[in-house]
Amino acid sequence: MTHASLIDNWPSLSEFAADIGIKYGTAKAMRRRGAIPANRWAAVVSAAEERGYEQVTFEKLAEIAADRQEDA
Repeated sequence: MTHASLIDNWPSLSEFAADIGIKYGTAKAMRRRGAIPANRWAAVVSAAEERGYEQVTFEKLAEIAADRQEDA
């Protein structure tokens, strides 16, 4: 799993952006880079909980970020 695939849990990128309180272009850049900045994790986890996306957790976000650093 990547941060990009995690974002793809949402019905649309527009809904992801609205749910976490960012502009569409910012969400698009996150998905393109495959990275959600740590300062957005709380909003992402909260929005995911509201939508019932149980697989989106702080632990999962951190695991993905760590894997990404190892690959760099």
